Parts: sequence; structure tokens; C-alpha cells
Amino acid sequence: MVRIILSCMIGNALEWYAFVIFGFFAPTISQLFFPGSSETVGLIKAFALFGMAFIARPLGAIIFGHIGDKFSRKNALLLSIFVMAIPTVLIGCLPTYESVGVLAPVLLSILLVAQGFAIGGEFTGSMVFMIESAQPHQRGLIGSWATFSCVFGVILGSLVSLMCTTVYSPEEILAGAWRIPFVLTLAGTLVGTYIRKNVAEPKTYLDHKAERKSHAFPLKELFTEHSRSIVSVVLIDFITAIGFFLLVIFLPTYLQSPVYLGLDADYAMKINTFNMVIFALTTLVGGALSDRYGRKTVFMYVAGILLIGGYPIFQLFHVNWEFGPLVAQFILAVHIGLFFGVIPAGLSEIFPSHLRFTGLSVSHNISMALFGGSAPLLATGLIELTHDLAAPGILLMVAAVFCLMGMPLYEDKYKVKTI
Repeated sequence: MVRIILSCMIGNALEWYAFVIFGFFAPTISQLFFPGSSETVGLIKAFALFGMAFIARPLGAIIFGHIGDKFSRKNALLLSIFVMAIPTVLIGCLPTYESVGVLAPVLLSILLVAQGFAIGGEFTGSMVFMIESAQPHQRGLIGSWATFSCVFGVILGSLVSLMCTTVYSPEEILAGAWRIPFVLTLAGTLVGTYIRKNVAEPKTYLDHKAERKSHAFPLKELFTEHSRSIVSVVLIDFITAIGFFLLVIFLPTYLQSPVYLGLDADYAMKINTFNMVIFALTTLVGGALSDRYGRKTVFMYVAGILLIGGYPIFQLFHVNWEFGPLVAQFILAVHIGLFFGVIPAGLSEIFPSHLRFTGLSVSHNISMALFGGSAPLLATGLIELTHDLAAPGILLMVAAVFCLMGMPLYEDKYKVKTI
């Protein structure tokens, strides 16, 4: 079980590490790839490219989901970690606008799309692998290690970014030091590949695979017989899509950009790193609570808090109090962490084994494509439109409404022994 958890954690950690370093260095990337734009417009362009990558996620979900359901969970995850790592490393090798002109942002967009394609199967595939390998009474806790690993990747990205800003001056970062965190992805990929090669397929999957007809087509059956489950996952996952990406991608920029809070970069990263540790720990708490009290209970609690408090929490960032930003992000980290920890078991259990990889991957990535990748862009654009620095809180409230709409469609299976 430990080997299985580690094998899945490494791929997820690399995935979110890549997201975080992009978020941290978005101001630098906007200067290098979109020169001549104002800081706000440059950030909007950088976040727009980031959002573009999510368009490819549903396609990746279909391809990797089909491989995982029809042929091998393990091989799907081995393939996804390679396809994800290559474009991440190449981003660190890209020429800038000054060197190749408009080709620079074009190449960046292509690599981000390739990265999004691979991620379409990585995170959800690892969730399925863990859930199917866990004991029935521990599916919530074991599954939460998948989300914990995402946050571990976030923490790792935060620490590497912090080291870069500590070791290198702003001028040196702009001159090329920003590339280092992207290239370092290669080391983690080699370790992850080695561990994944030495794990066995989940017994649950093998048992059902032996019973499955060779001509079965998971995607067709998914949409013809499980459309209710797809809608349920998409609606519930809105909090993941909006909340996670505001917390992990948008807030590091929000804290340090002079357009928003304008905190010292070093101080902003310390705040963010501390709260990412809190975020990681609460994912495990959320998974454990869902084993005891049910997935739906935790989902509804967090949705209710965000519905009432989404906007006030973002107002707290701007109160005349030294610790306002720290406390505001802390509140978000705790509640989004609780919610995020329930996602692996709560959403995996919805689908039958023979199309679980496809069902979860496609449903989750529809939600991510609609609002996950665009969350930082929506937040930036909403502030620009309303001239209200607390406006991103409205997005959290809207996400909570969608999640609560999905609750009547959701069947909680936390007490079911065999999935």
C-alpha cells in the first residue's frame, strides 16, 4: 500500500509542482513572452494561455481513461507521467519574445496544451488506483493521499520558487533563473517512473477486467448509461475547479503583485508556503472524516461555508491588519482542503469499475476545462471589470451554488463494501 501511495503521489506532485511554478513566475513569464503590455494585461495573457491548456484535458481524459479501463491502469499512469513531464521541461528551455518574436508565446501555448493533455489522465487515474487498492473502511483516507500529493507538489513548487527568489535577484530571475524550476521536473519523473514500474494492478480492477467483454467501449457506455453521474461530478467539482486554482495559482500572484496586495515577494511566498502545509494536512482530515460521517456531509459543509463567506474572506485580505492576508488564506486553505480530500473516494465511488477511469477522468476534466484553468483569468478579469479587489470571492460563492445543485444527484457510497 505504501508503494502504491508513493507511486501515485509522485506523478500528482509533479503535475501540481508544474502548475505552481507557472503561477509564481507568471509575472516574469508575462514580461518575457508578452513585452509591451501593462502588468495587468500581461498577467491576463499569461493566465489565458494557462487556461488554454485545460481545453486538452478532456481529450487526454478520454485517451488515458480508455487505456486505463480497457488495458491497464498501471500502463496508463506510466504513459501519463512521461507525456506530462516532457513539455514541462521544455518550457524551461523556450526562447523568449526578444529572441524569436511572436513564435515564443505560440510555442509556450503548444507546450501548455500538451501538458494539459497528459494531466487529463494523471490525477484521476491515480485516484482510481488508490481507491481500488484500499480497504473499504479506508477509501476516504487512502484516496486523500492523492490530493495530499497535489498539495505536496504545491509546497515543493513554493519552496523551489522561494529558493529562487532568495538566491537570485529579480534581474537574474528575469535573465534566466526562472527556467531552473521547470527543468528540475526531469529528476522527479525518473524516480516516479521507477516506482510505478514496480506496483501491481489493483485486485478490484483485475477481477472486473476478467469479466469484461473485449469489445466494450467505456466512453459510449458512460454517456448512454451514466449521464446522471457525469452531471453530478461536474457540478460538485466546481468548488475544486474554482477554489483550488484560486488558492494555488491565483493567490501567489494576488499576494505579491503591486496591482493587488503588493506584499514583499519573500513574505508573500512564506505566507503561501505555510498555508499550503495547512492545506495538505486538511486534505487528509477531510478524507478521514468522510470515512466516518460520509462524503456528502463534508461536501455540503464546505459548500455552505463558501456560499456564505466567499466574498467576506477576500475582503479580509485588505483589512487594516498585518495578519489579514495570512488569516484569509488560512481560512480558504482549511475549507478547500477538507473538500479536496473527499474528492478521490467521493467521486470514484460513483462509477462502476469497468469504466471508472474513463468516467472520473472525463467528468472531472469537463469541470476543470470549464472553470479550473480559467479561474485565475476570471478572477483577474473580474477585478478589472468591477474595480473591486475582493471580487474573486464571488467566484467561490457561485462554485458553492453549483456544488449544492449537484447534491440531489449524488449517491453517497461510503458504506458500500465493494465498488
